[in-house]
Amino acid sequence: DGRGHARIADFGLAALAQGVALADMSGTPQYMAPEQLTGEGASLRSDVYALGLVLHEMLTGKRVFEAKSLNELRALHAETKPPSLSSSATDVDPALDRVVQRCLARNPNERPASAREVLLSLPGGDPLQAAILAGETPSPEMVAAAATVGDLRAPVAWAFLLTALLGLLAITAMDGRMLFRQAPLPKSPEALVDRARDVLARLGYREPAPFSAYGFTLDSAFIEEVRKGGSVEEQAKLLGTTRPGPFLFYYRESLDSLASNSWLPLAPWEGPAQIGRVMYDQPPLIDPGMTRIVLDSRGRLTGFAAVPPNFAAEEAPAPEPDWKPVLAEAGLDPATLQPASSRWSLGIDADRRAAWAGSLVDQPGVAFHVEAGAFRGRLVSFEMRGFWVRAPQLGPPKEQVNKLGVTVEKTRFAILALFILLCGAILMVAAILVRRNLRLGRGDRRGSWRLALWTFASIVLANLTRADHTALPIVEYNLLVQIVSQGAYGALTVWLAYMALEPAVRRCWPETLISWNRLLTGRFRDPLLGRDVLIGSIAGIAVVLLFQSVEGLVTVLSTLAAPRHLAYYFFIGPPIGVAFAVGLLFLLYLLYSVTRRIWLARLLLFLELLLTCVLAFAQGGGQEHGAMLAASLGLSVIICGVLIRFGLVSSVALWFTFSVLLRAPLTLEWSAWYSGRSFAVLGFFAALLVAAFYTSLGGKPLFGKALLDD
Repeated sequence: DGRGHARIADFGLAALAQGVALADMSGTPQYMAPEQLTGEGASLRSDVYALGLVLHEMLTGKRVFEAKSLNELRALHAETKPPSLSSSATDVDPALDRVVQRCLARNPNERPASAREVLLSLPGGDPLQAAILAGETPSPEMVAAAATVGDLRAPVAWAFLLTALLGLLAITAMDGRMLFRQAPLPKSPEALVDRARDVLARLGYREPAPFSAYGFTLDSAFIEEVRKGGSVEEQAKLLGTTRPGPFLFYYRESLDSLASNSWLPLAPWEGPAQIGRVMYDQPPLIDPGMTRIVLDSRGRLTGFAAVPPNFAAEEAPAPEPDWKPVLAEAGLDPATLQPASSRWSLGIDADRRAAWAGSLVDQPGVAFHVEAGAFRGRLVSFEMRGFWVRAPQLGPPKEQVNKLGVTVEKTRFAILALFILLCGAILMVAAILVRRNLRLGRGDRRGSWRLALWTFASIVLANLTRADHTALPIVEYNLLVQIVSQGAYGALTVWLAYMALEPAVRRCWPETLISWNRLLTGRFRDPLLGRDVLIGSIAGIAVVLLFQSVEGLVTVLSTLAAPRHLAYYFFIGPPIGVAFAVGLLFLLYLLYSVTRRIWLARLLLFLELLLTCVLAFAQGGGQEHGAMLAASLGLSVIICGVLIRFGLVSSVALWFTFSVLLRAPLTLEWSAWYSGRSFAVLGFFAALLVAAFYTSLGGKPLFGKALLDD
């Protein structure tokens, strides 16, 4: 005005105060956002766009877009990327350039949410640290808007990317230690299904049943026998040459729908309990017409069971069955077998029984005991038992001792007791903290509800993908109730832990949550987020390599049976990662609350992880003490270091990478029937790493300025 005072007017506040979007063309076109120019209405983010235009003009002396008509201006906003500040001005802070570019994002959701967020993003100070030094608890928005950029220099980003890709190749190469690579798997599940149906027809079951299911199972007794002695290489040789091998393929048929409403309990650290899966013995073989055929990995018969009719219309003498066809399907020569007495219960009603003892034609040194039963002349039971299958002992079972000289049962009890103790303490403190935070109005309620809903959706989608569905509405309804209940339990647990922990961590260690809060607000292109995902993925790959170096017999069963089981781990992996990362962060905070020394709390967390890793490796029967201790130390250092140094996002990425890669059947052999899912997994992680690498650069040239200038 005439006195030199600046007066600001015409902000459209009247319309915004009413909650109504401005759908007209009120205002100066040169300072309008693209959505205003197209008549889509204005919002607070439209003002942020206008602020970016003004900042650009103030710093460069030029308008972002010069146009002679309104249509030309619309086209420029819709088709042309705003120029950087450095293209029109010198000595511009790159951080300031990034702030202006974010304000000028074409998509309103990619702009800062408010002018306050723009202010907090400007270089020249860190309001987050200022709030901490002032003894205040920064808000989630202030944490997300911290001055930390996190973009990597091109050489460092390239080094991280190449390290991660080489790690993926190393995991695939080391998969020679995986059980599915040591034992032959020449036939795909589809080929084994055709083989099972052919065997059923040869045994007199020519009419295929309308309902069927299949999968892989393990010969646990055989694996335990192999692991009793010898080096890992000697164990691998036995696994690859001894028939029938560790993998057994089962195929089930039924006249009625195969519905399994049971659940397979798992340890909490292994993920949710398996719901609604048709397994080797679920549902039980009790209904007439049910059949189950078991083949080795090459398609040779090793077991059979069929439930006979529960009523015979006519009484007739039981004919003598012909055992030769079933022995031929099993690869046994009757001339080399000796009659033996029946010593095992068949589990199926039979009116004729027979037993033999002998060895395989191609493996005369491997002794087998064979039991068979028939009903009305048709085979109903057949079982091959190797020398490693021993009769059950009467009385207390003999205790097994692991590598540490401790009984397996005591080790299991110690691991479970340690886990339950920690979880109990965490839940008790969590309930107290949640009540306090809700009463005082603390906590990121919006973020916690987003996280809980995402956890619920992920768990439900994962279980729907893995479960075996039926055409029976009532069975599907009950299955859905169980799946939704499990999803609700997981969501409630995550919400409880996050509401209890997040305000405390935001007050004590807000840097741990910077990229996490940016992720929750949808800033997927943030350089710090890209950096943390890249580092967490590298750490997860390193954890898998260390785990494989000690645990010689890692199994992947469900992911070999069908691709949908592999998809299950992609859906359930992120919630498991969040649960592990938040749980460890919560434990660290509890230790800090008790000791009041951050270094001591970190040391205790490291020691707890070290003890857990040692017990887990000893339980699995890994290698020698030195190798187990070295791997446990490496795992503990990586897990603690990633959480403490890089925060929650990196820790979640670590656990997700570990949970998926450990269970994926990886190979570089195109001829392998499971190579498709292997290359899909490798392609996914390669794409994730490249995307994180590109994002971590923060818009800088891929090869650095020096290389481009040359």
